[in-house]
Amino acid sequence: MPRNYIKVDRKEGYILGIKISITSKEEVLNFVNLRLENKEKFYIVTPNPENLLLATKDWLLAKAIRRSDLSIPDGIGLKFAYNFLYKKDIEIIKGRELFFDIMKIADERKLRVYLFGGENGEQTKSKEILEQKYNNVVFKTHHQFPQYSKNCQPATVSDRKMHKSIVGGIKLFEPDLIFVAMNTPKQEKWIYRNFFRLTNVTGAMTVGGTFNYIAGNMKLPPKWMEKMGLEWVYRFIQEPKRWRRILNAVIIFPWRVFKWKLDPPKRLSK
Repeated sequence: MPRNYIKVDRKEGYILGIKISITSKEEVLNFVNLRLENKEKFYIVTPNPENLLLATKDWLLAKAIRRSDLSIPDGIGLKFAYNFLYKKDIEIIKGRELFFDIMKIADERKLRVYLFGGENGEQTKSKEILEQKYNNVVFKTHHQFPQYSKNCQPATVSDRKMHKSIVGGIKLFEPDLIFVAMNTPKQEKWIYRNFFRLTNVTGAMTVGGTFNYIAGNMKLPPKWMEKMGLEWVYRFIQEPKRWRRILNAVIIFPWRVFKWKLDPPKRLSK
């Protein structure tokens, strides 16, 4: 494959004081290729409106997002919010779609990929499905992962032992990429706490519920609902218990953005 990748100028914007990347998918993939080519460490987070709202009152999550190399806006609400705040447009990049784009790169480069996270066996099922699709990639995961606290520290003594064992296994596997599938804010904090200790891992990315989609535990919304920004309706139909998270994303987030526009905090305004 060609190796003449152009260095990407990573532009940044802010919504509610939290960093988001102003870039196209093509630029993101160019950045990933360049970092993998040079074996320069990087990590990507994929915040949506709910994540940004949470980061405004969670200093460690905000720090994990700020430290990331790319904070990819994932959610139509961020597009509307940025346009409302700055009269400028941004490209929304679905995290699950970006995952498959990066997997194509991994397949072309014959990389080693670790799938971290999953509670109901979706990581193992995802590994089996992905192995059939990407023949050149060497995958690894674990049948079970520890429970973590809100700040992503192992919850119990047994969880701590499991965590150390799994991290040790990751180091021995020496993956080029690690994809972390946990709920926000744990997945961002896990990368922030552990990624730079994994010296042989080049890249990491948060992927949320992507393994659930791959494993078939959840269905993707119709394309027309995605285009109209109604994916949250489909998610609510599938998972009514998510009503509080959907309320944050659909009602509280826009209200906070509106208030921010009227009276932005001076020390955080961009």
